[in-house]
Amino acid sequence: MNRQFLLLTVFSCIATAQTFDGINAPVSRSVALAADEAAFTMAVAGTLDSTQQQVKQALQNAGLPNPTVVAIGLAPDNFTNPPGGVQILYSATVVIPAGSALEVAKNLETLRNHLPAPLLGLQYSVAFNPSQTKIDAMRQIVLPQLLDDSRKLAQSLAAVAGVKLGAIRSIGDVAGVFALVGAPTAVFRRYDLLTRTTPFSAPSGMRYTFSLNLVFATVQ
Repeated sequence: MNRQFLLLTVFSCIATAQTFDGINAPVSRSVALAADEAAFTMAVAGTLDSTQQQVKQALQNAGLPNPTVVAIGLAPDNFTNPPGGVQILYSATVVIPAGSALEVAKNLETLRNHLPAPLLGLQYSVAFNPSQTKIDAMRQIVLPQLLDDSRKLAQSLAAVAGVKLGAIRSIGDVAGVFALVGAPTAVFRRYDLLTRTTPFSAPSGMRYTFSLNLVFATVQ
């Protein structure tokens, strides 16, 4: 009974891999990439007479080079006591080298506690990621290995199916983040004003999974 089930499983896998277009041989490899970029995201509130340029200048003074700032809406002013009128909300983003993140975060905390008029409030977070340049460079290294893995898999499937392997008919290339390495989170928590410590932990890297899906023609 167990042998019959095993045979059915094997033939089912072969049928799945061998399509009308040929033999489908998907493969993947996971590699560790250093997190060399820090992406800061900031939410800034200002009075109705505030401008995007004023927000940008304040962030640049805190060490953020050329942040992208956009006005995203209006909301009640909850930063004054008693609460004031309506305030403008801004979103700002910038990407810097990961090694500069701690110093910039301290500067942002100083700015948060000494906001120049007409700014009213500031919140921020940071996520660490490998740069696109690093990802692209690793892809160039991994893709030939994936191609070889896929061909070997296709040859094994072809042998079991009793056919010969032909030329490549199509290629699909995919890459995606799999998991962080070295830290449970990539989000920066704000500077602790009571203990004067910074609960700041940059991940040592991220595991990226590169996948390749090749379809080979078959020859009877």
